[in-house]
Amino acid sequence: MKKLINRILLSFGLLISFYFANAQAGTKNHNILFISVDDFRPKINSYGESQMITPNIDKLASEGLQFNNAFTNIAVCGASRASIMTGIRPSQKRFNDYTSRASKDTPNAISLNQLFMENGYETISYGKIYHYPNDTGEYWSDNDGGAHQADYQDPKAQERKRNGEFGEHGRKGPAFEYPEVDDYAYNDGKVTQRALDKMKALKAEGKPFFMAVGYVSPHLPFIQPKKYWDLYDHNQVPLADNPYQPENSPYIAMHAQHDNAELRNMYLDIPSKGLLSDEMSRNLVHGYYASVSYMDALIGDLIDGLDAMGLRDNTTIILWSDHGFFLGEHGFWCKHSTFYEAIKIPFIISSPGYAKNQTTDSFTELVDVYPTLCELTGITPPDYIHGESLTTVMENPSVNLKDEIYTRYKQGEAVVDENYSYTEFFQGEEYLGNMLYDLKVDLRQNIDISKRAENAALVDKYSKKLKVMRDFVNQDPLKLK
Repeated sequence: MKKLINRILLSFGLLISFYFANAQAGTKNHNILFISVDDFRPKINSYGESQMITPNIDKLASEGLQFNNAFTNIAVCGASRASIMTGIRPSQKRFNDYTSRASKDTPNAISLNQLFMENGYETISYGKIYHYPNDTGEYWSDNDGGAHQADYQDPKAQERKRNGEFGEHGRKGPAFEYPEVDDYAYNDGKVTQRALDKMKALKAEGKPFFMAVGYVSPHLPFIQPKKYWDLYDHNQVPLADNPYQPENSPYIAMHAQHDNAELRNMYLDIPSKGLLSDEMSRNLVHGYYASVSYMDALIGDLIDGLDAMGLRDNTTIILWSDHGFFLGEHGFWCKHSTFYEAIKIPFIISSPGYAKNQTTDSFTELVDVYPTLCELTGITPPDYIHGESLTTVMENPSVNLKDEIYTRYKQGEAVVDENYSYTEFFQGEEYLGNMLYDLKVDLRQNIDISKRAENAALVDKYSKKLKVMRDFVNQDPLKLK
């Protein structure tokens, strides 16, 4: 643990030494295509799973380095996005909810868009990057105002939304739709078109860019053109094979997801409590899969356009998700947890001069993105950031950069390594419970083994790790310089 903290505190020095020692050090004319996907779980072909059809993301993985053990630092969108954009870990005191803002929680931090703008880049934000489009908005050269999450195209869905019952966040709408429309009818399609037009203009002007393109799909509601729904045989869409609560799990780990999940509060035809019917579950899984395939097609258009413009050889593409998503596992239809489905994410980097068609098992966190992009572009990062540059792994995918990751959601904070996932829950200083899962034999996390006498030493070991990290992240990072 001390080794990890020392690496965090010394990250600036390591970056500088690597910059001078390595022939592949970046230049400030290097472009960044920063692709964000909301609620995306890595159950795709390139990750060894076949549930979803994603030929374009699979192709991108073959053109770069895929990180098989990549994790979010917090499983909720606003906080996760503020964290990646500042390079600062979430804590009890900052980046702890979907309402989090980088400009509010860390007002003196230098965001990625600010850093790139101050180093001569055009900084572009199209779609969903921050949860709030005006967060650090003054540091975007061009900002389209963010995402439209539920831009229904089916007139029947629109009517149901207008007449729907009220939920926690206004009128509820359908949880899925698949009308006969083209790819560019939805906002995600318009975002893609906007990005391609901007790339063309920037190429003509000869300006380097940091272009952030944020796709809402496959976030609820699961909406996409019908051709993507038709990619899947409805009757063959699988349901979660572990829809039950894990044995021995603490109440705090389960109740919020079952009783107050986003799905129940914002969408029609969903019961307020209890498990969903098999047919509704299958509709939702089908909708999620179709939304992923739709998003994949748009990403293909985006990268094809980059290639056609002759920009690929001078552009790093980074694909990431703010967190994962449950599709009925443990009865959940959300993120908002420290279980594997919520925290594990797809993460791919395709960069000129680095590994191609390779994977790495090195543990990776979203806070590692900030220093990585700095090193690739030759920009000096702030000395308070918490992550570690991934360029060493990009050069040699067999390198194990770190042995464990840290993640959280509200009261829960967790440490995960190749063997175990351990979570503790606190309300302020009040201890609420814990859970421990043996990932070697129980990757789906169905049996909490934290209360077994023979595991007391393991619980103590991981509890001490969390205490060290908790004490570290609860400090103001800008005062640790």
